[in-house]
Amino acid sequence: MTSLTARLYSIIAVLLGLGLLAAGVALNRDASRMATQSLEEEGRRELALVRLSAPTSEIARGDLVAVDGWADRAGTAIGRRVTVIDSAGRVVGDSETPLESIRLMENEAGRPEVQAALNPGAGDTNRRTWTIRRQLFYIAEPLSPAAAGTHPAAVLRISIPVPQAYEFARRWQRHLWIAVLTVFLAVLIGGYFLAKRVDSRLRGMREASESLGRGELAIRLPVDAHDELAALARVLNSMAENLQQKLTELQAERDLSQAVIGNLSEGVALLGSDLTIRHANDRFWALVGADRPSGAMIPRLASARQPHLEEIVRQAVRQGLALRREAALYVDERREYEITVLPIRESPEAGDWLLTIRDLKPERTMANLRREFVANVSHELKTPLTSIRGYAETLLQGGLEDEGNRSRFVETIHAQAVRLEALVEDLLELADLERPDAALEIKDWNFAEIAREMASAFEEVAERRGLELQLDAPRDHHARVDRNRIEVAMRNLLDNAIKYTDAGSVKVTVRAADGDVRVSITDTGRGISPEHLPRVFERFYRVDLGRSRAFGGTGLGLSIVKHAIELHGGRVGVVSTPGTGTTFWFEVPANSPKADVGPRNGLS
Repeated sequence: MTSLTARLYSIIAVLLGLGLLAAGVALNRDASRMATQSLEEEGRRELALVRLSAPTSEIARGDLVAVDGWADRAGTAIGRRVTVIDSAGRVVGDSETPLESIRLMENEAGRPEVQAALNPGAGDTNRRTWTIRRQLFYIAEPLSPAAAGTHPAAVLRISIPVPQAYEFARRWQRHLWIAVLTVFLAVLIGGYFLAKRVDSRLRGMREASESLGRGELAIRLPVDAHDELAALARVLNSMAENLQQKLTELQAERDLSQAVIGNLSEGVALLGSDLTIRHANDRFWALVGADRPSGAMIPRLASARQPHLEEIVRQAVRQGLALRREAALYVDERREYEITVLPIRESPEAGDWLLTIRDLKPERTMANLRREFVANVSHELKTPLTSIRGYAETLLQGGLEDEGNRSRFVETIHAQAVRLEALVEDLLELADLERPDAALEIKDWNFAEIAREMASAFEEVAERRGLELQLDAPRDHHARVDRNRIEVAMRNLLDNAIKYTDAGSVKVTVRAADGDVRVSITDTGRGISPEHLPRVFERFYRVDLGRSRAFGGTGLGLSIVKHAIELHGGRVGVVSTPGTGTTFWFEVPANSPKADVGPRNGLS
């Protein structure tokens, strides 16, 4: 048992023992009193019987023989020792003393019961005493009533052996003490097992509390009773459940925060007042060129490769204000970054700072792409507009009179207007594909059927250029797609293949490829040099600028193909050998098209 339970058990045992002892003593006293009272009543009844035949006249004359004889007869009759004592305290008769020895007996005037009998009201008329190794109980009464102010003529006394008289009381007391001891032992043993059970439950609660302190929140205490300890166990269980729930919520929030911070494109670090890095995401360590050193400090990290970083951080700390600067950092190459240092006012640790490092290259690349796009669009618009304006001015300045030139000029203006219209349509198509909310009308379509219809639509154009248009789609291949988008992609690829193939053939192939549907368009044209292949799907990129414009190309067709296929969760590619030909291909998933895949918010 624990010290607390042992102390409680000891205290209870002592208190119980004292209580039972006090109760036993009190009951024993009551038993003795009751036995004495019973004995006295019995003795007085016997005295009353023998008084009826008392020889009062013989006593008055001092006839010892007669008095002693009567005492002997009375003692035999009641089975007690009967003694007659005169007013002077001399024994004049005794049932257990021979006549010749009576005169030798000591004077009894000093006995308490004799004095009480001779002097009514002076004290008790009974007492107990040890005589000849026996405990006796004496009861004395005046033998004859005395006149007022005088002593009685004699005292009649009987003696009762106490062991005999108290035999019942002793038996009762013995049973009482046995009962008291039995109760004490029973309560002691029962209390011991109860204390052990309480101790076990308290020890379980202590161990559970220690486990909770160590963070082991899954522990639960058994609740199999309805007492205070069970109520305490329920409170501990409830506290553990609440702590576990709160910890789960905190862990979820922490994991979410770490996931968010870990996936940021910026490097983020939490700095202490001494510039120790308390927490940082992977991007930060990559930017500073370190491998998560323990207890790293900005000065140590910055001194070798990033000298500007320490300077900016220390400047912000000195000023105590937020600071944003652009600086060059050296990772794999020298690049410009935006470094921001912010004081964290809500941090529990005074002097904490938030350091962020943002790569400016994607932003500047995007800006360059926008400028390039605007420049390309402007350039593509400028050529036909200049041509239209020139021929229109010529016509206005008198060219209308020249019938031959007038017809040629009008045809040129019309051709350039058609080119402008095609450019605008392609731009609108591309803008529609790039919208974040671009919608797809998804249905199940047979790609072999789409390929046959597209080949049939371009058959006459191929014949005019002297090309053989072949279709290789022996089986049906189905996919859930937006047919209009797929037709736009196939139309652009077929149109390019026919335009840029001088002789030979153009072949359309439909096949299944690992759960996707693959469409390939192969021509026997000049082919594309390897250095151009990575950029052929960019806007306005042309392998042969003069040849493209001669055919009225806008430079946006392949970019439209790329975005239309990626909108379905597919991919595009090109394989080409200069002098042999080129194969453009695309694949789309047969079952689960993706509505939003790939770059959607920029110019790619």
